[in-house]
Amino acid sequence: MTELDRRTILGAGAAFSMMPFTASADEKRTSTIKPFAKGDVFVGATLLNNPNDDHAGLGRIIQYDADLKEKGVLWVDGTTHLVGGLSFAPDGTLWAFDNLSWLMFTVDKNGKPTTPVDKFNRALGKAVFLKNGHVLLTEYFKGHQQPQTLTTRYKTLPDKPGDVGTGLLYEVDAKLNIVRTYEPDVHGGVSGSMAITHAVLGSDGTTLIYTSETGPRLMRYDLQAAAQLPDLKVLPPSQGGPPAMFLDVARSGNKVLLPVGNKLAVLDEQTGAELSSFPLPGFGWAVITPSFDGNFAYVGNWFTGDVAKISLQDGAVVAQTKIAPKCISGITQYAG
Repeated sequence: MTELDRRTILGAGAAFSMMPFTASADEKRTSTIKPFAKGDVFVGATLLNNPNDDHAGLGRIIQYDADLKEKGVLWVDGTTHLVGGLSFAPDGTLWAFDNLSWLMFTVDKNGKPTTPVDKFNRALGKAVFLKNGHVLLTEYFKGHQQPQTLTTRYKTLPDKPGDVGTGLLYEVDAKLNIVRTYEPDVHGGVSGSMAITHAVLGSDGTTLIYTSETGPRLMRYDLQAAAQLPDLKVLPPSQGGPPAMFLDVARSGNKVLLPVGNKLAVLDEQTGAELSSFPLPGFGWAVITPSFDGNFAYVGNWFTGDVAKISLQDGAVVAQTKIAPKCISGITQYAG
């Protein structure tokens, strides 16, 4: 998560009570990540340690089993800010991004990372894997607005002075060569600069469902026709309290899963109708991934650092852990 108005969440309610992540800020940074096992959950949780930049720190991905018991940690050399946008390629490779530093990297099934690289000279947020073997990369920022409530500052494009991004989608081949570019509509979010921050491919394999983090629109784009589709859902203005906003988005079968601040919402993929809703304690639930069997969702809270495994049958919390405040920027599960 990159931008939320902090004034809306002070005193937002109690969070889970649980044991925190065990790494000490002073310990030697030795990666202990294990070869991936079916059901492992991975959380992008950078160790924030820069008093002058509230999104800067040592890149870190924490590995848990399916019940959120810690298994290992990967320290990602070369990153400087929040590591997020985690997703698995069909071959089991984990993809991740440090979007504020314009870096992307992968981690193989044995836990070995590649060196983070700035391949496209702009901020990327997510890798979406297409049926034709190509990868769709989403651009995180658009426009020129800088955050007003954070100390971090977004990098600007060398060919567009002052602009932080162009908000495009890039379809790339196996060698990361761009084969097609798309120009979807975006909202901007609270800061005005958010583009395609979170995205998932629809069950038809051609519809991208996506958000501009902290904005009220759940948008859709037809990749086959290269055309914007009607929004899947638009949130009404908030009547007091935190503003209405979408954050992360995931899909399980024909259902769309959303952490909407203080609840987990399940929508029909075709109509946007809310099928079920499960309240979550406090405000700030911002990242989500479904379990590979479709029975659970894993959610993370940006403000508190809580991570929970939620039953999609009744909303029960079946496992939980805690990392640290304001560091969780991505979550995914390895399906084997």
